[in-house]
Amino acid sequence: MDGGAEQDPRRSALLPALVAGVLVAAVFAASGFIRGTFPFGSLSRSTNDLGTQYIPFFAHLWDVLHGRAQGDLLFNWQSAFGVGFLADYGVDLGSPLSLLVGLFPRDQIDLAVYVITVLKLSLAAAAMAVLLLKMSPGPRWVAAILGASYGVCGWAIDDGAYVPMWLDGLIALPMFFLVAEWSLRRTNRLLSVLVVAVFWVSNFYTAYMATIAAGLYLIARVLTSDLTWWLRLRGVVRHGIAFVLGIALAGPSLLPIFAANDDATPSPSGIFTPSPVDIFLSRLLPLSEGVGRTASLYVGTAALLLALTLPFNKFVPIRTKLVWIVTTAAIALSFRWTPTQEMWHGFDTPNGSQYREAFVLCGVLIVVAWISVAARVPGPLALLGGGALLAVIAVLSDGSPLLTDHAMTVLIASGAVTIAALGTIWVVRRFAAGRRVKWPIAAAFAVVMAVVAVETTWTAVVTDEERAKLLSSSVPPWNQHQTERSEAIQGANAWPQYRADPGTSVTPNDPMLLGGQGAGLYSSLLPYSVNQTLTGLGFGWTGYGRASDDLEHPVTDAIFSIGARMHLEAGGKETITRSQVPPLVTVRRRLGATAASNAFVAQERLLGTQVYEVPEYRGSKSITGGDVKLVGRCTPGTTAFLHQPRVSGAARLTDGEQWHELTASRRPGINTNSEMVRLGTVPASGVVSAEIKFSGSPSGITATGALGCLDEQRLAKAVRMLRLSGATDVEVGGHSISATLPPGTQGYAVIAVPKLPGWKCSAGGGKAQTPRDYGGLVAPYS
Repeated sequence: MDGGAEQDPRRSALLPALVAGVLVAAVFAASGFIRGTFPFGSLSRSTNDLGTQYIPFFAHLWDVLHGRAQGDLLFNWQSAFGVGFLADYGVDLGSPLSLLVGLFPRDQIDLAVYVITVLKLSLAAAAMAVLLLKMSPGPRWVAAILGASYGVCGWAIDDGAYVPMWLDGLIALPMFFLVAEWSLRRTNRLLSVLVVAVFWVSNFYTAYMATIAAGLYLIARVLTSDLTWWLRLRGVVRHGIAFVLGIALAGPSLLPIFAANDDATPSPSGIFTPSPVDIFLSRLLPLSEGVGRTASLYVGTAALLLALTLPFNKFVPIRTKLVWIVTTAAIALSFRWTPTQEMWHGFDTPNGSQYREAFVLCGVLIVVAWISVAARVPGPLALLGGGALLAVIAVLSDGSPLLTDHAMTVLIASGAVTIAALGTIWVVRRFAAGRRVKWPIAAAFAVVMAVVAVETTWTAVVTDEERAKLLSSSVPPWNQHQTERSEAIQGANAWPQYRADPGTSVTPNDPMLLGGQGAGLYSSLLPYSVNQTLTGLGFGWTGYGRASDDLEHPVTDAIFSIGARMHLEAGGKETITRSQVPPLVTVRRRLGATAASNAFVAQERLLGTQVYEVPEYRGSKSITGGDVKLVGRCTPGTTAFLHQPRVSGAARLTDGEQWHELTASRRPGINTNSEMVRLGTVPASGVVSAEIKFSGSPSGITATGALGCLDEQRLAKAVRMLRLSGATDVEVGGHSISATLPPGTQGYAVIAVPKLPGWKCSAGGGKAQTPRDYGGLVAPYS
């Protein structure tokens, strides 16, 4: 590879792109090997949403591709008792690369997601290398190094690697910049439209950010172009048309997402507080970590140093310098001002990872670095000037708590070696007097590449270590325990005769991960109506209502036809319990009022029979330390339940031995709701005395309708009646359900499926109509 600037612009960018992609894959794999994370060791990579949301969604996609799912791309019968899947697919799995999951065995789902993640990082690096050489001819080895620096930038390894669909935005950014180049050069018009469409389908959220960045990139290129103003204007128009047509082409896949988002459980917008300057600047340096609290801006010392040489590089025209310095500064400042920060996120400030657009600034820094080096490798004055600016950033960042051990040492060593290597190239080219001297330049290239590889690997290791400390929750990769649990629930499965519920003990998305059908679903698009229905019946939830929890309760099991349920005992051993439940489709003579004063009444309304005693509160409040005692009276031998959805702590029957956890929490970043809990059998005295011990401040207590006493015999009778009058046969398609009812049946068929927009029902071959809402369930006339 020649280190000179006199490159033929027609020379292929394939080799630099390949080198950049391979280097990124090697760095990412090496960091995992050193850390001992999956697939190289026993430590799990699946922290937070990667394990609890995205991997289960990939598992469900695998089932769909292999014809094993209960549902299809349109509908998911397994989660939350039946919800749409197309919007979740579009948000989390829209990339064509997601389909590669089908090539792996089902029990290697974690490996499939890892491989897809590495492939996306490598493609982003390769795309950036191609873009740089398209912008202007230059040293191809530098294009490869800068492409690799982008592929493992701080945002990629800190945020994107754990939210796989965001990595589509990392690829989209250089591809959208390429669209701008094609627009100015009047080439690849159809390809431009297709590129825009593909990435808006893949992940519209990061594609939106990359689209804004592409507009800023185009403006900078127009202002620094030598084209006539008429040709520049035509290029801008072509660019706009490409994006309008591309987004329109992606429209059919986007409309269901937007519709589902409108119906989704809302969560409050986050409150943006700009980080201090030293914190912000420290994220440009190696070995820094903030886990979503600050912008991940690291692009490697070599790339940052080259970008900082731009103001001092005499080979770059003044106008180009000014335009790109202003552009870079404007983007950086937009991260510090609330209105522009909201603009990057579609005017909805997120609760976590508040700088999700940070990859944009990473990409622009790489572009600036290329502009400084493409014309000619910066000379001594430019290198010293860039080094001085780097030193200023280091001094201003020195007090940042986000800089880990050895950060400054690595920065100084990387900077010194990079300056020495680039200086060597300058000296060789300066004094070679036109002779082609390859070996010193090749050696310098190898040194810089080694610096980039070692530094980025070290930074990736430190980033992952700090992330694991701050985000301690993780899901283990698929193992023998999960195989046994999956086999157990599949062995009990008889869908659609009844539901086999795996619970939510591994993840909130266990129905998709392990199999079966239940209440569990963690999705940003979980319908608000489903959340309200389940909450009203006593189910708990987490994540501002976007993750519905399972509820082990005989009444709700009867309502939702849960005939088999998996329990995990001590040591992780699974057991299956079975019960007689009504079929999935039952019949009611009439549909009564669906409003309910408490969860016990709501359950009775859907069951169609009174099975509870709900005693009036008449007990003492305040026992010791702010704890509470609730006292009521019920029939001896019935089963006492407590529903305190907004209470965090524990509850038990007075003098009972077992405490039952209440998990509600209302604080910034965490919003959960407690499920109904079984306290025990009502004693012979008939007095139900429940103690509630608060964790944290005593609040959220609701006395009225807090206690309910279930008559198991009444429940058994109600179940027998519903079985007698219910469907004799139920068949379920990918997104359809049909039932055969006993001859002469009149009334309303109640389907144990949430009532959502889009359902159409017909009886006896009649006209399809929108079904009624029966306490949140589908209720067509039979």
